[in-house]
Amino acid sequence: MVSRPTLQSRSVRAGALGAVILAAAAIALALHRTGHTQGDDFALYLRQARSLFDGDVGAVVADNRFTVLNSGSSFSPIAYPWGWPLLLAPFVQQWGLDYDRLKVLEVGIFCLWLVLLHGIVRRRMGRLIALGMTAVIGTAPLFLVHTDQLLTEFPHLAAVALVLWWYDRVRAKSPLITASTKDLVVLGTLVTVAFNMRRESIVLLGVIAVVQAVELIAASSEGSVARVDLRGRLASVFRLVQSRWRMIVAPYAAFVATAIGFQLLLPTMLLPDNGNSAKFIGARFSDYAGALTLHLGLGRHPALGVLIVGVAIVGAVIGVRRRPDLNLPLVVLAILSALVIGTHLRMVDRYWFQVTVWVLYFATVAIVTAFQVLLRQRRRLVVALGVTPLVLLVVAHAVVLPGDIADARQFNADGRVQFGPAHPDVIPIYDAVGDLTPPTAVIAFFRARTMTLLTDRRAIQSTNIDQIIRRADYFAQRREKSYWQPDLTPFEAKAMGLEIVWSDSMWILWRLPLP
Repeated sequence: MVSRPTLQSRSVRAGALGAVILAAAAIALALHRTGHTQGDDFALYLRQARSLFDGDVGAVVADNRFTVLNSGSSFSPIAYPWGWPLLLAPFVQQWGLDYDRLKVLEVGIFCLWLVLLHGIVRRRMGRLIALGMTAVIGTAPLFLVHTDQLLTEFPHLAAVALVLWWYDRVRAKSPLITASTKDLVVLGTLVTVAFNMRRESIVLLGVIAVVQAVELIAASSEGSVARVDLRGRLASVFRLVQSRWRMIVAPYAAFVATAIGFQLLLPTMLLPDNGNSAKFIGARFSDYAGALTLHLGLGRHPALGVLIVGVAIVGAVIGVRRRPDLNLPLVVLAILSALVIGTHLRMVDRYWFQVTVWVLYFATVAIVTAFQVLLRQRRRLVVALGVTPLVLLVVAHAVVLPGDIADARQFNADGRVQFGPAHPDVIPIYDAVGDLTPPTAVIAFFRARTMTLLTDRRAIQSTNIDQIIRRADYFAQRREKSYWQPDLTPFEAKAMGLEIVWSDSMWILWRLPLP
């Protein structure tokens, strides 16, 4: 008689979470538009994925190395981490370059991340808050629309969440410095999985290190009230390190071993240099205030974003003071992730998804704590009021989403295709290159990696026509555009010795003169 209500309660909770996940999946799919956008990060991921079944991994890496070294400036690593291509590979093998089908995989991974996120938050703040936060992210328009691109943000978020989920399991049994070797090896291996989705996951090693340091300091003071001097505390910590060094080293050793093994099987750049610098951090942090509110479905409002970040900082302090074992890793992860992403040359809003989720979490911690102080022991009322801001965000999303879905459906119903590799006006240039150039030709094109994906021709991209003439055989020019290509009129091109091989109203395929 006692167990039945418990089972019913679990069924209700599981049903509520299931409903949120199914709604998120349905809305995401409804927001998808036919085709794929022109930005060509996806093209290299797909080419790497295809190479795993075609058996030409080395050729793909060599082709992209040629592209990077001969293009105008650094815009791509030699090869991306292989985690996302590995996930894509069986689906690319089965469906080919069917972008609309492949994007369903993005939705599935997004939903997996939501389930893991729910579990992480539930352990820290209870089921209702966890459900509310999952609903906010699962209905946030910008998150949902992002599943319409074959990029790594959601695979990366899911991999990081898997590391946190496993950390929670390990930490529930014992501190990291006394955990079993097996559990710590799994932890380090999961960090390798995340590292092979996006390289900024290297910060997870920093998270583990901070947790270990705090545990060592705490353990050094146990049973020794009198030891307050710094030398005595350091000596105690040193003795603990000596006695527990195997547990301390285990996750890093597992990471290094598995990362090396992965690198030997599928080599790529470990830490690519994309022109990042610490000098950009201040500007990126300033930009993030507006991106944060955009992520939350409130439009771009930097002042409101600063306020939310301020509340989140208060919540982070409260969370760490109350439950350092659970909340310290999230704080360190958010800070280190923000610092690494902040070194980027320009602001890319999607890179900051991994920070926004923890800002939302800690802002919620602060709000719930404020109600706890005001209402004391009235726990149910505290939780109900604490979840209210999350409910309001979901309502705000619910107001916007029907119009977004209607727009996407109308777009598809009209037979339209996103401007990109599947667009009817874009396909002809790839066909022309495939039909009218030799297989060994080098093509200059403003999206070099997409050109290589669709034509198997090596390609470069540059805004310098002299560089293009020196390093390419053909120039596929989009008329009257200068993005990642020279601003060159047909008259100027002919005067420089370029010869038209093929053209239509949007494109010109030029044969370049010998340099």
